[in-house]
Amino acid sequence: MKRMAIFVEGLTEEKFIDRLLREVVSEKKLEITHAELRGGGKTGPRLLTITARENTPLPKDYSVIILNSGSDSRVASDIRERYESLVNAGYSQIVGIRDVRPEVSVNDIPRLRRGLRYRLKTNPLDPLFVLSIMETEAWFLAEFTHFLCIHEHITIPRIVQAFGFNPETEDMQLRPEPAKDLSNIYGLEGYAYTKRSNNIQRTIDALDYCKIFLEHGQRFPDLDCFIALLQRFFTDS
Repeated sequence: MKRMAIFVEGLTEEKFIDRLLREVVSEKKLEITHAELRGGGKTGPRLLTITARENTPLPKDYSVIILNSGSDSRVASDIRERYESLVNAGYSQIVGIRDVRPEVSVNDIPRLRRGLRYRLKTNPLDPLFVLSIMETEAWFLAEFTHFLCIHEHITIPRIVQAFGFNPETEDMQLRPEPAKDLSNIYGLEGYAYTKRSNNIQRTIDALDYCKIFLEHGQRFPDLDCFIALLQRFFTDS
């Protein structure tokens, strides 16, 4: 069984990655485990809690654990702290996914990339860091067809008229607050986008994952690297 560990900063990324993986490979071949990492520092040891696990006796070809670090600043440190145990457990891929904002400005992204790899072991596994610039919601904005799934009257011309930008043609990595943009767009028809589970899930369910997998790489270099890694992981023997 091939194993991958994906560290994410929060619930949005956790739900999105879970759904993306299930769209990429058949659930008959894939086992997904969810875990939370909490505590650390003055509050005591950093503890891992399994929050959801596949319950099936059938053998699977692939196993992925999605670890929710609870904040963007914890993703890299959690990878460093758990690197050896993951290698010893037979994991062949380690990935970290986090937003850029609000901690870092666009101009500071190169510094952030260097910082993520500070004192990071790269042998035998070289972890991949995926930055969602400025937030994961930028990926959702760019999947512009999902707005019609939220409400049939949330069209691109209406978005352009109301907010002065076009998610279909413009670079959503340049939007300073993508989550706020998403909430404003949904608000055209009285809907909200918040970090609450049900709000996140509504968006996750509306996204076209075929478009994300086949087209988003052209617009988001970090996401392109992640998709390429998934293709290798789920096809290499």
